[in-house]
This record gives sequence, structure tokens and C-alpha cells, in this order.
Amino acid sequence: MGETLNILLTGAGWRVSLVEAFRRALADLGLKGRVLVAEQSPLAPAFHLADEGFLVPLAADANHVEALLAICRRHKVGLVIPLADEDVEAASRAREQFTEAGARMLVSSPQVVEICRDRQRTFDFLKAAGLRTPEVLTYAEALAGKFPLAVNRRVASSADGAQVVPDRETLEECWADDRENVILTRVEGDEFSVDVYTGLDGVPRAAVPRKALELRGNAICKAKTVRHPEIIRQSIVLAGALRECVGVISIRCFLSGGQDVTIAGVSPHFDGGAALSIRAGADFPRWIIQEHLGRKPDCGPDGWQDGLVMLQYDREVFCRAVDIPMPWSAMFEDGALRDSHEDVGTEAAGPRKPIEDQIEEDPRDSTTVCGG
Repeated sequence: MGETLNILLTGAGWRVSLVEAFRRALADLGLKGRVLVAEQSPLAPAFHLADEGFLVPLAADANHVEALLAICRRHKVGLVIPLADEDVEAASRAREQFTEAGARMLVSSPQVVEICRDRQRTFDFLKAAGLRTPEVLTYAEALAGKFPLAVNRRVASSADGAQVVPDRETLEECWADDRENVILTRVEGDEFSVDVYTGLDGVPRAAVPRKALELRGNAICKAKTVRHPEIIRQSIVLAGALRECVGVISIRCFLSGGQDVTIAGVSPHFDGGAALSIRAGADFPRWIIQEHLGRKPDCGPDGWQDGLVMLQYDREVFCRAVDIPMPWSAMFEDGALRDSHEDVGTEAAGPRKPIEDQIEEDPRDSTTVCGG
């Protein structure tokens, strides 16, 4: 009889490739278990393509953590991995509660999460660590300085996109001194995202730079792995300086002049392009599971393929309307839970069709990869 490990991913959204990667890792390691997904919307593709999906309250809701704990207890979850910015923040403050429930919450410390999410703190930390980063300007400094500039939300989110400010007149029109935004110097160069594996002890073991080839909105949808020594070095330095990272973090940076690296942000969780690093050989799900089980991960700093290209494309999920449960907010009427449940986590209604019947293509083909 093989070991059993059930894994819960929260806020997976459209990142079905991560669900599949953890499922493959369990199988490759000879483990039994299921990959579950907790979502705040029943319209998330991962909610339908996981082995089982659950609706939970918003991360800001007081019941969010209790809902996840209820799922862990009921379904004997051993490992919980938050994938959305808001989920990570809530999870980092509740790690001990999950430990008491028998589940490991794979999330960095609250201090690391706060540094990563607050852009002012991010840039202060990077400068203190001796790493190049955009300057954060006061409104007066911005008016007196050079343009173009950028304005962004102070609290980082994957949905954010910097607003380019080409001149003084535009800044005067768009700026509101409400402490919710920051003014930044503009960064030029090729955009990269770097996946850094820091294990369970915060020690960075591998870094995989991914050069952006094309963006869809704010997200990289086409990318190539690039073994750039200086980007790798600075990413390892940054992850090590944070000290209390857990699992995988993602670093956004720009490269100019071949060697000049400017770090623009850090996410304390997997990002949407991690599928490329995993397919290139940096098998983060496998390494995480191995460490969780007390095994030595079979990872190394150079064990991934350089020049691998990822081309993401749209893929449809089909399901019956009756199989889509109502949103969590709709379950409450006048402050009371309309439909009672044994625990807070709410399962999808009706029997789940086999995964292969829900999509038109092989579920492993969420991305196309090719050698570069």
C-alpha cells in the first residue's frame, strides 16, 4: 500500500496546469491522493477540473480560514497551497491553525508576505539588500523629475497594471494623494519572471528565469526559459535575504544592456507562468511533496532546460448549469446560511463527470512547449 496525500490548492482560478502538475507528481512518486481546489467563484476552470472543488468565502471574510480548515479535516488534507495574493495573506497568519488540523500550509511568513505585497516596503527592502529597483517618488519629486513615470497600487495584486504617466499634466490629472498608490520611475528592458524554489526552510535551491515573449494584459502568456547567470544570482540573493520564504516565489525583473537587472516586484507564491519552469525540469510540485514527506528532493540549480518556449492558449471547460453551485455570497439571506452544511466548505452540487468528459482536449495540453 502506497502513502496517501491529499493536496488542497486555493485560488487556482484558470491555472489548471498547476492542478495537473501536482496530480502528475503524486503519480510519479507512487503516491495515492487527490488534488482538491477551493475557490471563491464556481466559474473558475480549476474548480471543475480538480478531483473535487469547494466554494469558500472571500479571503477577507472572517469565515475564509475556517472554511479551509473544515475541508482539511473532512478530506484528510495533508498539504495546502495558496495561489492568489489575498489567499496568501490570510493563510500566512493562520499557519499554526492548519498545523493543529494536521495540514501543512505552504506559505511564507507574514513578514515576507507583507514585504512582497506592499510596494513601498518591497522597494525599501530591495534597496537595503543592495539590489537595483525602481525609485518610489513623492508627488513633489515626481513633478520636478523626468518623465515618463508609472503609477501603481501600493498593495500589489496580480490584477494590477502600472499606468504610464507620460508628462506632468497627466500626473496632475491622475494622482490622488490617498496613500493607496505609488509613483515609480519607469524601467526599460526585456521583462523576465523568475521562479525560485526555497523549499520548506527558506534556502533557495534553484531559480528559473523566463523571458516574456508576449503579454496578455498584465500576464505573460508566451515565454522562454533563459539561463542568465546574473538574473539567477540576484534572484537567489533576494530569496535568501527574505529568509522566511516557503515553497516557490516569483520575481519580476527587467534586463537592459545584457547585464543590468532591475527588480520590479516579488510574489510570495506560484505565478501563472510556472508551468514553463516545471515542464523545463524544475519540478516544483514533486520537490514540494518530497520535502513534505521528509524525503530529500531530487532538485539542483541547473537541472532544467534552457531555451524551452511556452505558448499558452485558450481552452474551454464545459459543464451543465445545474452543476455550478451558487456563489458563496448568495448562500446568505439576512445574515443566515440559506442551505445548511456540516462544515463551512461547500462542495459542488451533483455528481462530477470524469475529467476527460469535461473538456475537448487532453487536459495536459493547457500549454504548448517547444525547444528553443
